[in-house]
Amino acid sequence: MRYIPKIDDKEIKDNQGHFKERVSLYKKKGLDLLGSRRLIFEKAGPLEGSILEIGCGNGYASIVLAESGYDFVAVDPDQESLKTTALNLASRNLLRRVTLYAMDGKAMTFANKSFDNIIMIGLMHHVFEADEMFLETDRVLNQDGLLIIADFNEKGMQIIDSVHREEGRTHEKSETGKDYAYTFFHKLGYEVENFQDDCHWALICQKRIKP
Repeated sequence: MRYIPKIDDKEIKDNQGHFKERVSLYKKKGLDLLGSRRLIFEKAGPLEGSILEIGCGNGYASIVLAESGYDFVAVDPDQESLKTTALNLASRNLLRRVTLYAMDGKAMTFANKSFDNIIMIGLMHHVFEADEMFLETDRVLNQDGLLIIADFNEKGMQIIDSVHREEGRTHEKSETGKDYAYTFFHKLGYEVENFQDDCHWALICQKRIKP
């Protein structure tokens, strides 16, 4: 379902203050939420063609995509996350760059081979049924398309956990990690390149026809 955000100037201003605080807090602890995504996209190279972001969350990758001049589609099953992404983009006058959908990555309504690039950053530790989502990802990715999967490594997750503990919360973590994702897409015939920064691991996957 298409998500049309209903936001006003006060919400945008209030959210931007909270956003700056969060980014600053994580950066002080050693996790640059925006800088790490810029580095991942730089490593992947320029994105050509249509772009789908699965699991936009709070919109950190969405911000970097939009600031880089890309128009893209973003999906998330949580409407509060979609609204946060919209608010973060609106505060930068970049909301026009994204088309948002309230949609689960395990059951997308897009046609086969709809996108030339698919991005999943900071999502894997929330995914407990990875095979379903991975198969859906493969279905909607065009032949020779680019898939970028990235998530927190051990150091990054420790920082995330520490912030949640300070706030009296816990952070869910699945067992879906780099090795599982690498094996799954490699078996499908993808060419997979490993990359790691200080707080993230990343896989840059090119979809190929199996020999």
